[in-house]
Amino acid sequence: MTSSARFQAAVLAAALAQVGACAHKAPAPGSAAVNPIAPVALPKTSPEAQAAFDEGVRIMRTGRKHYKEARQPLARATQLDGRLFEAWHDLGVVETALGNFDAAVDDFKRALDIQPGARLTVLAYGESLRRAHSGKKAGEVYARWLNADPNDFDMRARYSQVLREAGPDSLDESLEQARLLLAEGGENVAHTVIAYNALALTYYKMGKFELAETALHKAADLDPKSAFVWNNLGLVAFERGHDQEAFLDYQKASELDPKYAQARLNKAVVYLDCGDYKKARIELEKAVEIDPADAEAQVALGVAARGDGKTDLARKAYERALDIEPDYPPALYDLGVLYMDFDKDPAKAKDFLNQYLQAVGKDDPRRADAQSRLKEMK
Repeated sequence: MTSSARFQAAVLAAALAQVGACAHKAPAPGSAAVNPIAPVALPKTSPEAQAAFDEGVRIMRTGRKHYKEARQPLARATQLDGRLFEAWHDLGVVETALGNFDAAVDDFKRALDIQPGARLTVLAYGESLRRAHSGKKAGEVYARWLNADPNDFDMRARYSQVLREAGPDSLDESLEQARLLLAEGGENVAHTVIAYNALALTYYKMGKFELAETALHKAADLDPKSAFVWNNLGLVAFERGHDQEAFLDYQKASELDPKYAQARLNKAVVYLDCGDYKKARIELEKAVEIDPADAEAQVALGVAARGDGKTDLARKAYERALDIEPDYPPALYDLGVLYMDFDKDPAKAKDFLNQYLQAVGKDDPRRADAQSRLKEMK
């Protein structure tokens, strides 16, 4: 038996052994539904509300750059008929695309209050909660759905993800959910690839890089054209100090899917690590074009632009990050540094650094530097 086969067998054995042995917030695949969610029969909407909704949908179909224009007719549809859950859902989609994650959370919740059995809305609601930094709540949403449908593979994959991102205390549960995904994958290659990827990312978070790499190679063997698998192989290689290997993995991911923003972000990190700010900036400009609502990417673009001597571009990128997330600490800190070190504007520098200190906890790694800078400007 090959090492990868032994790894797969061990994982499957562990998964099957633990399915019945451990208690979970979400039941294992194959379990009986605890609380089935029945669809709610809704009355037919008024012609006026339907017309407003249709207009919003029409605008959305013209492309993401027109989403702001779609907001007004969709909102009007909800005003005319507060139970038109599709309009609430699409408002959530619009706000998500614009980076207004708190507003999206409210819209998706309104939709689910009306139609709790809307699976796509549950998925979107959980993702908006995650992006609004409410991962624990997102986990509760996914677990509730899995109680109704323990065999929903995609929902379990999302559940494993938010557990993985919740911190060290949730990693064991995330690993268990990934193992359940692998056991459930069976002959479905796409599902098995996702399961190995989830397993690998949890091992990555645990610092078990060899196990993460083994799982990802197994996924790549099953689907060599999976961009996210190659991107994550790059993450593991970079963490192990293999920068060139990491870059090649990210490059392959970008070639497989030119619109995969995360691979471009990671390529930029490699460039930044070796001080090539211009190439990092070019990658990041492409990344924010793909996903303008990513505050982290906007800040990274600001860092690259500042290093490349383009301070006006850096300032605009940081400001866009704050438009997306008004109290985003990295943007506040970097704007403070920009105004202090480059623009020589101590008043603005103090303002942003003070905002940064109010937005972060005591353990933030840049807190001491911000405090030192403020003392220097007194």
